[in-house]
Amino acid sequence: MKTTIGLPLILAISSIAIGCASSGTPVTPAQLAETEATIRSAESAGAFKRAPDLLQKARQTLGAAQQASGKSDHTVARERLLETTTYAEAARAQAEAEQKKSEAAMVRQQADELEVQAKALQKQLQVP
Repeated sequence: MKTTIGLPLILAISSIAIGCASSGTPVTPAQLAETEATIRSAESAGAFKRAPDLLQKARQTLGAAQQASGKSDHTVARERLLETTTYAEAARAQAEAEQKKSEAAMVRQQADELEVQAKALQKQLQVP
């Protein structure tokens, strides 16, 4: 008698555990490819140099997403992919902002040099 009651209980608990482990729809190869492309975009923007910490976090969370997907923990895999995308986009934005700051400083320096040259020419023209 205990066997007949115990078996349905074990099956019910097992199905709940399996349902939790394989929660949600699986991460698709397209989702992984899109996330990897976001990381490559950050790398192309110069994140290696200008946002290495954020780029590293993006790579780590991508690895965690792949591990979760391999364990059929699809909810966690999707959450980690979202984190990965967020880190990669932040790395790209930071790299681009740093690049723009660098460009602005260079343009400012060129403008200052041109101003000095213009003043020197003006003085030369005023001398009789």
